[in-house]
Amino acid sequence: MSEHVTVELRLIEQSFRLGTTTDKQPELERAGRLLNEKFQEFRRKAPNVEHNKLVIMVALELMQEVLGMNKSLQEYAQCERLLETMLEDVEKAG
Repeated sequence: MSEHVTVELRLIEQSFRLGTTTDKQPELERAGRLLNEKFQEFRRKAPNVEHNKLVIMVALELMQEVLGMNKSLQEYAQCERLLETMLEDVEKAG
């Protein structure tokens, strides 16, 4: 069983103490690094945009990526079901 831990992360120029488990800690830390990288990327592109607006822009970009991945997974699942149906039809015909 995984132990509960508190992780201190610096995210988007602020410190946060977040609860997680030891098995999920590496994922949380990686997510934090990716978030910071994305924020810095946006900061370089738009150095004069105020902090809160930049945070919203990053959040929207990340949500677009999530929605795109969800759509891809749904399409993959649909293809997988179609392939199963085709294989069943081939087996019945053979």
